[in-house]
Amino acid sequence: MTVDRLEDRAAIADQMFRYARATDWLEIDRHREVFAEGCVFASPHSGDMVGVEAVVEWMNRALAPFEATQHLIGNISIEFTGPESATAVSYVRAWHRPRDHTRPDMVLWGEYHDRWQWVDDRWRITERRVLEAGIEPRREGGVPNPRRAKG
Repeated sequence: MTVDRLEDRAAIADQMFRYARATDWLEIDRHREVFAEGCVFASPHSGDMVGVEAVVEWMNRALAPFEATQHLIGNISIEFTGPESATAVSYVRAWHRPRDHTRPDMVLWGEYHDRWQWVDDRWRITERRVLEAGIEPRREGGVPNPRRAKG
């Protein structure tokens, strides 16, 4: 592996962590630094959102009911598909504490399945799909990880 590719891996991982901080610190506008303009984002309950403005708007709405969140990202696997493109899979543990304290904390375990592109001198997400491995408290619905949903 070349030094350039190692630097690209580090830059993509930094962007993953920038996403988590922007989410957890409610600096939602910073998602514009992570996502490409025409990106697609889908969480287990959001359906497909297209465009960075749609992501920012949804994040503002989705995170408003929570007093605090923490997104931990690990087990990062990156594959370069071209000189300026890559795919990545990473694990996520996302903890959410409701503001109203009438509901228990929610914890999601899952995976981010991403497509990355070099845009405007930065690696940016062009597609992120959140696959759920588990959630507490348990509930119906969501989009489970297809590898774990087999018979």
